[in-house]
Amino acid sequence: MEYVFSNRPSQNPRTILLSEYNMSVQQRGDEKLVAYASITELRLTKSNSAFRAIISIDGNSGIEVSNQLYHTDGKTEDRSRQYETFIRVLHFHLKDKSTSRFVAGCSWVKTIGVTFAAIFFSIGISYGLDWMKLSFVDPFTMSLLFSTLSLGFLVATFWPSLPKRYSPTEIPTQFLP
Repeated sequence: MEYVFSNRPSQNPRTILLSEYNMSVQQRGDEKLVAYASITELRLTKSNSAFRAIISIDGNSGIEVSNQLYHTDGKTEDRSRQYETFIRVLHFHLKDKSTSRFVAGCSWVKTIGVTFAAIFFSIGISYGLDWMKLSFVDPFTMSLLFSTLSLGFLVATFWPSLPKRYSPTEIPTQFLP
């Protein structure tokens, strides 16, 4: 199976060819063969209308695959049908030929980073309000209140995209177009 994509307008199109025991990544005449056995993780993510798969390879940087193709004239082609087929075929090959982890959702690093940012922002707002004499309680209590509210908002907002492991035979449909 062949899949052509580009993740950004500035990136040249890439082609991935899936064969029986490896995949070939081609870009501008360069070809890189990746054995399925060397793939350590496959992460599916979604943001707005962009679907992405991050293929982590043992000892190398990962390959990011999107459902979009940017043309030289500036137009974006939605390749959702081909992307979905590519993801399903890749899962089929990986389930028997590798020990990959299958994860859907954003990374834990991003989740923890957003959480800490919300807490520090809440503390800053609390002490800023206290400094301007606009606080109705002490800054510590106000920080706890704002942190609780912001964490509640984050949980409600990010709950569907929190990282979850899944089986290669049960791909989460919310991460497919």
